[in-house]
Amino acid sequence: MNDRNRQPDRNRPRPGPPGHPSDGLTDGRLVELHSQLARDKDEPAQGFSLTPIFIVFLFCGFGFWAGLYLTRNSGQFSAAVFDLDAPKAVADTGPKIFEPDAAKGEKLFLVNCAACHQPTGLGVPGAFPPLAASPWVAGADERIIKAILAGLAGEIEIKGAKYNGNMPNVSASLKDAQIANIATYVRSAWGNSAEPVMDTKVAEIRKAIGVRGQYAPKELLEAHPLETK
Repeated sequence: MNDRNRQPDRNRPRPGPPGHPSDGLTDGRLVELHSQLARDKDEPAQGFSLTPIFIVFLFCGFGFWAGLYLTRNSGQFSAAVFDLDAPKAVADTGPKIFEPDAAKGEKLFLVNCAACHQPTGLGVPGAFPPLAASPWVAGADERIIKAILAGLAGEIEIKGAKYNGNMPNVSASLKDAQIANIATYVRSAWGNSAEPVMDTKVAEIRKAIGVRGQYAPKELLEAHPLETK
């Protein structure tokens, strides 16, 4: 068959005018393809990309752990830590020997006793007896320990003056060492000069009297008379 009788191929793209794409893609189609490529792949940017937040937290966490580990295990960066012949500190885990502390006793007194007996130890006339230069405070420590442990109720006479207050029981809220420190402070303040009180003595008396009501002044004086000079 010669070319003269050949039928034209309708599927073949027709040649367009000069400058027109010859592959059948129109300008609109090219713009659409370019936009799709731009969406599928980000344009390259200058500089460094941001570090993922997970990596940042992981790095910060590792730095915190490293600092904590060095703090606990560096031995304060002392060379003696790595010296096998250096003397080692021995932890003191044994029982502590009680030492009466009047300074601690003063703080406890101000919180538990000063509202009635006053910070000056002078008490309140007619109600709460003074502790300053008081014969009830001096002498045998059993008297003041029992008064603190169980309380005191009824009329009491000190140096010719009478008082009729009510001393509550504070033993439930105070430990033996705390009561010993209070008694030690009272027996050494405001002109008093008596021996300090030990916590073992407080524990001994607490066990002996058990749970009981307030003492009457007469009852305490019968068991522990006031010392006369």
